[in-house]
Order: sequence, then structure tokens, then C-alpha cells
Amino acid sequence: MSNHVPGQVVALYNPAVPKRPLLTSWILSALLLTLLLLSCYTSVQVDVSRAVSFTPTLLSTATQTLVPPTLTATQTPTLTPIPSQTSTPEPLGCQKPPEDYTRVEVNGSTINQRTMAMLAHAQELYSGELELTGSAITQGSYTDALSASFGTHSGGGAVDLSVLRQGTYTVLWNDLEPLIHTLRAAGFAAWVRDYGELYPDSPIHIHAIAVGDQELSPAAEEQLTGEAGYFRGYSGLPVDMYGPPAPDRYGGPILCQWMIDLGYRDLR
Repeated sequence: MSNHVPGQVVALYNPAVPKRPLLTSWILSALLLTLLLLSCYTSVQVDVSRAVSFTPTLLSTATQTLVPPTLTATQTPTLTPIPSQTSTPEPLGCQKPPEDYTRVEVNGSTINQRTMAMLAHAQELYSGELELTGSAITQGSYTDALSASFGTHSGGGAVDLSVLRQGTYTVLWNDLEPLIHTLRAAGFAAWVRDYGELYPDSPIHIHAIAVGDQELSPAAEEQLTGEAGYFRGYSGLPVDMYGPPAPDRYGGPILCQWMIDLGYRDLR
């Protein structure tokens, strides 16, 4: 028969488990929980500090992205256009003459204004004592007066020049090579015709043909591009009268761009 009194609260109590050990277990559990929380907090602090320590590295990496534009700029010179291989370097003195074919009288000879302009340019390049636009002219164009000229002077652009000091029979030997060079730079095919070269006792002089003159005679054009022509590196003397082509004593032709534009070429 039970001793329980109605309305009385009965505590659940196990006499085999003492009360003090239970309290001790609760305290140890609380301490362990506290230590665990502290450990987690410390770990979070370390992780945050590590994350912050990485920030300078990321900023440094961003700074390095400015380098490529500098390297690209240094490669710009490689984009410079390469000059065309078809362009021709202009020899010193090249100057295209005016296309003026008005005829003028000079020292008893007739030449056109184109030839006169070329002689004036040659005078500037030469700077010697011979007057290439005046007293030095001994035969002009548009004439058949001399049979020994074999028709080269019958059209425009042909002229003969004296190489004697004015009023004397003294040959200006030191002027011959500079004269030939300046006349060629000014646009002439020019050669020295030495004593007796054309016929017995023929006088020494310079014979010149204006390259590109629209009124050249066929014989004069032949002296430019023919078998013994100037652009082939020869003397211009016709082979049917003087035999095989004679080499040009003053080197090859001077070829200016304006001559190339007219269709002339170095034919050597």
C-alpha cells in the first residue's frame, strides 16, 4: 500500500547519485564551453587580420596593370612606313625645266626658253667664267648650218658651247669635267667633242642635247636612247659614221625623277 499523500509534490531523487558531483560536472561543462567560444573568437580575429594583410598585395597587383601601355608605346617606331623601292634618290642639282618653247636669239643663235632655263640653271651650278647663256653659245637649235652635226641641231634642245676663255684660244681644261657634270644635272646629255674628233681639225667644244625637249630632231633623240646614246653610257656619236659605240668618258648618265616621269631610263 502506498504512503503517498494526495497533493504532496514528490521530488525525483536518486539516492545513488550524490548532489556534489553533479554540480562539479556542470561547472566543468561551462568552462569547456567558455574556452571553445574564446578559441572561435581568436580564430576569427586571426582570419580577419590575415585578410587585411592581403590587401596591399592586391593593390600592388592593380598598380602593375599600368605597365603594358608603356611597353606598347615603345613599339610605335616599328609602324613607320618603309620608303617605296621604286622611288629614285634625286642627284644634286636636279630641277625640272619649264615647258616653254618660245624661241629666243642668243649670241647669233636660236634656242627655246626651255633650253635657256636649263643653261641658266647649269650656270648657277657651275659658277665658272664661261657664260653659258651668252658668249659661250656657238651653235643653237633649229638649224642645218653645219653638216657635221648630222641633223642633231635641226630641231629644238640642241646647243654647242665653247670651252675657250673668252677672246683667247686657251682651253679651260680644269672646267671641262665640272661643266659636263653641271650640264647633265641641269638636264642635258652633254659630251666634250675633242680636237679632230668629228672631222679633221674640228674644234674642241661641248655638245649638249636637252633631255625631254618636245621639239628634238630624230637625230638628237637618237643621241639620247639610240644604240650609242647617252642613257646607254656612250658618246652619242652615230655608229654608221664613227663605228662601234664609244664609252662615255665622263661616266654614266645623271637620271632625275622628272626624266623618269617622261619615260627615260638608265639603259646600260
